[in-house]
Amino acid sequence: MKSRRFLTGLVVALAFAPTQTLQGQEAHGRFQVLIPDLRPADGSNKKFGENVAKELRTLMDGLATHQAVSRKDLQSALKEYKLDGSNLECTQARQLASLMGSQIALCASYQQQGDQWAVTAEFVDIGSGESFKVSPTTVGNAAEGDAARHIFTEFDTYTAQIRAATFCAEYAASRGWNQALEHCDRALELNPEAISPRYVRARVYFETERAAQALADLNQVLELNPVHEDALQLAGYIAATAGQDDAALDYYSRYLELSPGNAGVRMKIAYELAQAGDPAGAMHLIQEGLDQDQTNVDLWEQLGGFAFAAGQKVNEAAQSSGQDANALAPEAKAYFRTAIEAYLKVFEAKGAETPASELRSIVAAYIQLGEVGEAVATGSRFLATHPEEAGLWSMYADALQRSGNLAEALTSLDRVKEIDPAYPNVGLRQGKWLLEAGRLNDAVAALKALATNDPAQADGAGRMVVAHAYSQGVQPKKWGVAISALDAALGIPGMQAETVHQINFWLGYSLFQSSIPEQEAHTVESAEATLPKFQRAQQLFGQVGTYPSKVNVNLTQLQDAVKQYIEIQEAVIKRGR
Repeated sequence: MKSRRFLTGLVVALAFAPTQTLQGQEAHGRFQVLIPDLRPADGSNKKFGENVAKELRTLMDGLATHQAVSRKDLQSALKEYKLDGSNLECTQARQLASLMGSQIALCASYQQQGDQWAVTAEFVDIGSGESFKVSPTTVGNAAEGDAARHIFTEFDTYTAQIRAATFCAEYAASRGWNQALEHCDRALELNPEAISPRYVRARVYFETERAAQALADLNQVLELNPVHEDALQLAGYIAATAGQDDAALDYYSRYLELSPGNAGVRMKIAYELAQAGDPAGAMHLIQEGLDQDQTNVDLWEQLGGFAFAAGQKVNEAAQSSGQDANALAPEAKAYFRTAIEAYLKVFEAKGAETPASELRSIVAAYIQLGEVGEAVATGSRFLATHPEEAGLWSMYADALQRSGNLAEALTSLDRVKEIDPAYPNVGLRQGKWLLEAGRLNDAVAALKALATNDPAQADGAGRMVVAHAYSQGVQPKKWGVAISALDAALGIPGMQAETVHQINFWLGYSLFQSSIPEQEAHTVESAEATLPKFQRAQQLFGQVGTYPSKVNVNLTQLQDAVKQYIEIQEAVIKRGR
């Protein structure tokens, strides 16, 4: 399944891992919470912020799982890093907490409103950068304790959210999807802006094939953190598999903007996009990489592969919609030309080290474009560096045959058999090409030899001659062509009974139809000429099994008609004698 292949390309352990704060307490103590003095947002009296922080540190120290960084340690760090503790911005507080090894930092400020103080605060997880916003509160002028208790009470909600997020991640990591969703939902209920549990929930939705819900959660994650790499990557994959090619390309492009020069990441993402069904989008991503570095042969290689796949996809879609199978869709032409250009760049750089599959694609692209002369020329050029590549000889043979050089095409297929006797369908192709060239005897001789040497190919050989006889003889009512081909087909050894029944029926039918106008003279000569044909048709119709029912023919009526014609010819001959 594609989603499983996609997961192998990600660091699954990290995808479901709790944040640093959730991973457990320090080896020898409780979680460290940095509580700097609350910052006066309007330049108000600093004393209020100092007192609230002091009260909060005291309350925090009573917890079993967390403790506040002591004021002494805080002051030492502020002095060391030359920071103003009474006017510490949130970014500075987070940086300071990281330097001091604290897992959580408080960012809080206040401003005076008449004779009251309006306090805003949030706790920030240093490892993940996620925050938990404390609900705003307004307290009296001398109510520092009330402000501290309000923040402390909501910290309890924060720790509950942490526990829920931890269980959310742990159950997800062990594939307990229902339990994971229960705890993820609880964590998000307590903190709707928490990123980690929302991302984990998106992964759970993805794993349980609820792509729309997963994508909705991922979009919320990206609203909160537009550069969340895992969310961008997963959203891109989900959009691609849902056929939302433009959206998928947007997600992946945003992801690659985070590391535009990393060709390895770019190729990996492009591969995932192509696997999800959008080779054109993958090609676009690779082209962006080449815009930055035209010398990267790996990118040219990827571009060639994705462009060729995109051309095939467009052409198949056009044909399935009713377009002429021999006409190439205009958009497909552009893709095939891009594939040719890209792979030729690779050949220029690698020469004999170029994978033969890529050289075959160049020849195939020229054939698709109808430029068989270029296909022959490049095929010959590539065989000079890859003389033992059976697949390349095979493609070269196709180009030769299409250019009208049947003799060299057949010789090239002989070379394929020399290199790889097990190469598929070589003998059948030789037979087909000889049939198409009107060389029935040579074709049948080749197909008989094929069936003798490889009995598994006998049925395919027989059906090929039947198909030729039907399209070139039966359908246009060229009974002589049909009879010659089908008569010859009966000489192919090892065919299954069903194929023999099919040959017998159409041969008998062709003999019957060809004899009807011949016997209309009702002379001894015409009767003597057609009677053996009618008799043979009668014999053949007795050896057709159930095949006539498959082509909606009433065999009994046909046999009765043949019998009447036999009786007529016999009567004419008897009367004449």
